[in-house]
Amino acid sequence: MSQKFMSKIVAGGALFLLTGLAGVSAAQAQTVEQKAAVCQACHVTGTLQSSSVIPNIWGQNEGYTYIQLRDFKSGARNAPEDAAMRGLVAAMSDADMLEIAKFASTQPWPKGVPVSTDAALLKKGAYAAALGGCVGCHFNDWKGFSANPRIGNQSTAYLAATIRQFRSGSRTNSPGMSDLVRSFDEGDIDAVAAYLNAPR
Repeated sequence: MSQKFMSKIVAGGALFLLTGLAGVSAAQAQTVEQKAAVCQACHVTGTLQSSSVIPNIWGQNEGYTYIQLRDFKSGARNAPEDAAMRGLVAAMSDADMLEIAKFASTQPWPKGVPVSTDAALLKKGAYAAALGGCVGCHFNDWKGFSANPRIGNQSTAYLAATIRQFRSGSRTNSPGMSDLVRSFDEGDIDAVAAYLNAPR
């Protein structure tokens, strides 16, 4: 093999390496706002509609959001409706997930649209939430802290769907939640979701 041919191979390899490094540098230079922009396609930043089964993540507790991203990636959250999120996080590094979770937590919680002002329904929801011991983790006026999510002023449809997932066992990444909501009947679930969504 001639020295000239070897020089071409080395030069080509060096160019390939530099191109790869440039690509890595460009990816590293991407801001967290750019990384989080894809989230806004589904997790809207404007008014939160009570009929949305997509949760609000803006202003959500950092630890909770990170754990959910991690669980989507690991498969700990593996319900059929989680497929899109699992696909989205597949290429994320742990650092990406931490950064996005921190960024999301610093954003303002959007204005929500309450689903009900029915005093009897809201009273039933408050009673069921108290019996279920929900405030034990979701304290601070339902804002939670760290790995415990804020559930106050969250989308009613999302809250109801999530409680049903825990009760049925289709969502398995928080066994304690599944145990707590097994005592809820269908009416309790709708009442609790409406109560948590109500203005406070």
